[in-house]
Amino acid sequence: MSVTDVSIPINRYFEEISAIPRGSGNEEGISAYLAAFAEKLGLKYVRDALNNVVVYKPGSKGREQEPPLMLQAHMDMVCEQIGGKGHDFRKDPITLIRDGNILRADGTTLGADDGAGVSWMLAILADDCLSHPPLECVFTVSEETGMDGARGLKKDLITARRMIGLDGHGETGTCVSSSGGRRLLARCPIQLSENTSPCYLLTVTGLKGGHSGACIDQGLGNAIKLGFRMLYQLLERGVDIRVIRITGGAKDNAIPREFAVLFASDFSAPMMEKYTDQIAADLKEELIEADPDLAIELQDAEKVDSAITREDSGALITMGYLLPNGMLAKSPKLGIPFASLNLGVLTQTAESIDFDYCVRCPVRSMREDMSRQVEGISSIFGGFIQVQNDYDGWNYSETSPLRDALRKVLAEQGITMEEEATHGGLETGIFKGRYPQMDIITYGPRMSGCHTPDEQLELDSFLRSYQNLVKVLEII
Repeated sequence: MSVTDVSIPINRYFEEISAIPRGSGNEEGISAYLAAFAEKLGLKYVRDALNNVVVYKPGSKGREQEPPLMLQAHMDMVCEQIGGKGHDFRKDPITLIRDGNILRADGTTLGADDGAGVSWMLAILADDCLSHPPLECVFTVSEETGMDGARGLKKDLITARRMIGLDGHGETGTCVSSSGGRRLLARCPIQLSENTSPCYLLTVTGLKGGHSGACIDQGLGNAIKLGFRMLYQLLERGVDIRVIRITGGAKDNAIPREFAVLFASDFSAPMMEKYTDQIAADLKEELIEADPDLAIELQDAEKVDSAITREDSGALITMGYLLPNGMLAKSPKLGIPFASLNLGVLTQTAESIDFDYCVRCPVRSMREDMSRQVEGISSIFGGFIQVQNDYDGWNYSETSPLRDALRKVLAEQGITMEEEATHGGLETGIFKGRYPQMDIITYGPRMSGCHTPDEQLELDSFLRSYQNLVKVLEII
């Protein structure tokens, strides 16, 4: 039973795709649906090995020879639910609930991110009464888990050099820039030896954390960096430290909230506690505004028979203390971070301690320079780095005919178009890197709570924004 007015095509298509499980990595069903949709309309399409789908629609009458336009949305969704819901995202459809103008799901993410964009493209493909240039409609997979679909799409499938990314939201604005990024692993080798000394556990907790793109300029504490600062300053005070186990953070793109290190030491326990309290007091004072709940604790621990050698522990602590972190440059034009590093995860193997970074900047040369800084420090201590993936950014362009067209459409409604930029990564950046001459805007309806079970889509905005998109297609 429908919960929206399915006589409106975008609503009907949203309900249809909501019945198809489409979590990241589980796009087989939605990809098959999109391919069958194109076949039914008699449109040329390509479905690649990753399950990306590109559908080609000729220009409307009289516009067949115009330069093509790329429309793009990702078909996957974030799969989150409230505790005890028991929803199986691998096979269960999304249960939609309408509350007046609000569309939400029953205890799960809704998938309006980016089901809204997918639905818009389906409606445009099916409507032969619209005026538009030749269209290349690109449906990508696995955006939410690394933008693997966009990165893996073959370059020759796209001929357009202008693009509207439909993974935006807000109705009255567009994104004008996004950051490129890379995952960087710095590895510090270690060796173990026998331990007969008392053991201690040092923890850093209570921090807010946050997204490494959106929050990197807010002065938030990084638990890993604070932990190494504690250890380094203890070394400066003469405390002998042999690290046993050390961990911190959960995701490379999240500012770490917790850090823990188990270590052995023969130093006087009362003096070590005194030094720890002194250093912790300084750190708490520094972060009193940004992270007032910072908690640092030193406690006794059970003795462990082996530990990292004293020499390797010293090298590890010094390396961790010196490694760069945080915002390095800000865009004066856009007022957002331009270049940053987030030391997000610290893990231990039998042979090494690994520092996992998220490096962000729309300009490749600066991402490479930040990586060289990490590499240079690592090499001093016998370590090395690995670049595990890299994606391009989308730097601000002074001129954009597509941006002018959207501004005109909104101005006709008395709306001054808002321009936004993000230090996060977007698929638009990948396409801009692949096709440097691409003119890009983003657009989408008003929605909130994305990536959570509180996700909501405003239905009137969903329709209004679609009508605005159609007008843009008419006038470009």
